[in-house]
Amino acid sequence: MKKLVVLLALLFPAVVFGEVPVKISAEKVSGNVETAVRASGRVVITYRDVVIKGNNALYDRKRGILKVWGNVEIEEKPAHLFCKEIVYNLKTKRAVLTDVHGFLSPTDRIRAREIERLSEKEWIAYDGEYTPCSHDCPDWSVSSKKFRILLGESFSGKWVAFRVKEIPILISPYLSGPIQRKRKSGFLTPRLGYMSKDGFVYRQPVYFVLGRSADLTLTYEKRTLNGEGGEGELRYVLGEKNRGDLTYYQLDRKDGKDWKVNFYHTYNPNDYLYLNTNVNIVSSRSYYINTSDFNVEEQTQLYTKSTVTGSKLWERAILNVNSTYFRYLTGSTNTAYQKVPEVNFYLMDTPIPRTPLTFNFSSDITYFYREAGGSSYRLNALPSLRLIKKIGIVKNSSKLSYLLTSYQTGGSRHLCEFENTSEVNRFFQLGQYSISLNPKLSFFYRESKNQSSNPFFDLTDRLKGERTITPEIETFIYSPEGRVARINLSTGYNLTGNWNKLSFDADTSPTKWLSIRETFLFSPSEGELRFSNTRISLNLPHGTSLWSNYYRQNIPEQITYLRWGAIFPINRFLSFSYQQRYDLKLREDRERQYSLQIDRGCWTGNISYRWIKNYDNTIDYQILLRINLLRLGSYGYKLTGKK
Repeated sequence: MKKLVVLLALLFPAVVFGEVPVKISAEKVSGNVETAVRASGRVVITYRDVVIKGNNALYDRKRGILKVWGNVEIEEKPAHLFCKEIVYNLKTKRAVLTDVHGFLSPTDRIRAREIERLSEKEWIAYDGEYTPCSHDCPDWSVSSKKFRILLGESFSGKWVAFRVKEIPILISPYLSGPIQRKRKSGFLTPRLGYMSKDGFVYRQPVYFVLGRSADLTLTYEKRTLNGEGGEGELRYVLGEKNRGDLTYYQLDRKDGKDWKVNFYHTYNPNDYLYLNTNVNIVSSRSYYINTSDFNVEEQTQLYTKSTVTGSKLWERAILNVNSTYFRYLTGSTNTAYQKVPEVNFYLMDTPIPRTPLTFNFSSDITYFYREAGGSSYRLNALPSLRLIKKIGIVKNSSKLSYLLTSYQTGGSRHLCEFENTSEVNRFFQLGQYSISLNPKLSFFYRESKNQSSNPFFDLTDRLKGERTITPEIETFIYSPEGRVARINLSTGYNLTGNWNKLSFDADTSPTKWLSIRETFLFSPSEGELRFSNTRISLNLPHGTSLWSNYYRQNIPEQITYLRWGAIFPINRFLSFSYQQRYDLKLREDRERQYSLQIDRGCWTGNISYRWIKNYDNTIDYQILLRINLLRLGSYGYKLTGKK
């Protein structure tokens, strides 16, 4: 048969009325292009970026109605659907499809008795099944009498059945994805867990919309063996760059009450003004033991730290405001001074007319106190003159400063400081490799004066006399593919006759699969290695990776351990990881973790076993199962205990 192609909008009407042409290609076409056209046999319809194929079609131009039936295939990126029939209103852009299956987007797959297309984003499915899985037999799906779907964003429905491999295992009166076009107050999905000392843990969150720019989540927590608690999180937005979050959590147990407050607010209207508040306070260290996610650093930290910082920038000046509050968790007397607040003002290098010199000024005023007693303020002023001059390939910078300090109690101090730095930047080409050498030599002088009458509120407040020469060299090595290595070596020599440090920091990636990082600090005067951190990682074919880490610290306490781990892909969905920490000082294992991860695209899962050996020879262990369903969020089961 001869295939006919009919242009249903003639050139002149398309120009006058602004219509978008509808093109129909079929084996047989009949009717009037000005009123209605019928097509049959391998029908292909193109309208804007929509392509519809089917056995039969009817286009009513006056009403703007397009109907296609029989083995219908629809392509409107990102949607690709198959159905029995489609009725498309070209004027309202609405459509109704029957007996539908296919993809609404690469991550939205659907099957339904009927689908109503309200707009490019919003679709309604009746007697439908939805899944973000792309597999022919989806790992999980949800079905409902009526679904509302926002392409690539969310879905929602009432009396929804949750299915695993087509088997319904859970029915919920309401279920939705995490992103709603219009936020709605209501109950969120509950969270379940288990802790050996507290029993089963049930957490039920409730979500409240507090207007256009704020919302609140309240969560009730019940532990079957020991205690109950509650959590509230308030989120608000005052402007595009002005927002915050306030969280309070409390847990009441038989042996006491634990609580935590977190407040975060940021205000950054432009590049010249910044304000940040971060408050973090807990009742005691037991909070981390009873509620943490097995975080060793949290369980052993001595204090919580809260800060308020702000910065204002001008063309040649900066004003910084900082307040810091430490809350100690050991129950001992708080001997640390709090800085509430500390205000710094910097005047950057400003040329002095008719001279090669620049002037800069640094100052700060600090009010400090400690709960154990004692409070005062300190005012520092540090005017400086700088001379920068280039002699051949050497860039030399000299700076002369005079520090003036005034205390509320303890008098004042006056110290002269001088600093000189000479540096060279050289670049060499060696075959296909290029090398950048950057040697630097610095000299620092501070006069020595007796400051015993000054209050010692900070470890950095008592300044010693100093005459130090610091040579440093930094080298970069490049290949045609990019940077291969970086090496930094520096030391310091006190003119009283002591070498006070030797610092080395280097990293190299000689191949795409090998990476090495080394950092150490050596004290020549004491003849000991104070700090060392070595890390080697291998990225092998097929996704396998290996790594090892040697860590040694001598101050404030001696810690030496070796850590290593690996990731082994089992197949394209499943991988296994392992890591271990061995204490070289005590010659015993301190930590192990085994994890199995799965990534199926529409859901990810992780099951892990981890134990940590404490210094009293007790062992804390944790078994964690976590599943994250695309669009629905994460669910977890945690078993923790001690032996």
